Amino acid sequence: MTAATTVTVAAPHRDRGGALAGTWRFLCSDASLVIGIAACIAIGLFSLGGGWLVGLDPQKTGPDVLAAPSAVHLLGTDSVGRDVLARLVLGARSSLFVAVVATIVTMVLGIAVGMAAGFFGRATDWLTMRAVDILLSIPPLLVAITILAAVGPSVLTLIIVLIVTYVPQVVRLVRASTLQATTRPFVDSARISGVNRLRIMWRHVLPNMRGVLIVQATITVAHMLLVETVLSFLGLGVPPPAPSLGFMVSEGRQWMEIAPWTVLAPGGTIVLIVAAFTFLGHGLDSALAKRT
Repeated sequence: MTAATTVTVAAPHRDRGGALAGTWRFLCSDASLVIGIAACIAIGLFSLGGGWLVGLDPQKTGPDVLAAPSAVHLLGTDSVGRDVLARLVLGARSSLFVAVVATIVTMVLGIAVGMAAGFFGRATDWLTMRAVDILLSIPPLLVAITILAAVGPSVLTLIIVLIVTYVPQVVRLVRASTLQATTRPFVDSARISGVNRLRIMWRHVLPNMRGVLIVQATITVAHMLLVETVLSFLGLGVPPPAPSLGFMVSEGRQWMEIAPWTVLAPGGTIVLIVAAFTFLGHGLDSALAKRT
């Protein structure tokens, strides 16, 4: 008789250290990506925790009107004695909130509509793309100004306007990526196997355009921030007394000659934020291109 032999099969083990090392190598594979990540983290910390560090009320007025930068007011004060740095923190938070929320909703809607148009085709594709062509033929800023002037400025209206103006671009991008993905052999295999269409879109098509969508999202944040600052500069953005970067530039422009910090501080912040997300987007694009 032969003795029974017990064989122990080890459970599959994921090499977490290898995955983390691979992620780290990917993040450090491009200089623009490193700069963009570091700058975005710094901007996020500044907008979320900067108020605690400054320790001043951004809405509190004082006798020091248009005071130059000093130890008490690091970036000076505005025309009614409010601390520019404290308002800058709150303004950056407001502008980023609008841009990020509008980008998230835009990407979700754009992905859903674009994938439906590219995957189902025929009448769905034709109707969707005709609507997209009509919206893209109108300058986005003109649409935004028209809607906000008719309805009135508010945070919700501003977010909706930004979504309406940028969804067509995302729809066109996602549709093109979907059409390209549907020609892959694994999609044909899934169809032959009888897999549900929605499951094919979710499990097979969407993951193959993940890199393109991430890059598009970062660049869209930068574009939306620029549009938001322009609308706020024109008085159609975040309504006062809540500050926004564009409104701060508009408030300080009449004092530019005697108090340039009232314009340079918010204007420089706008440039830095847009540059940070632009670096992040181009860095992700370059890093993903090296992996393919």
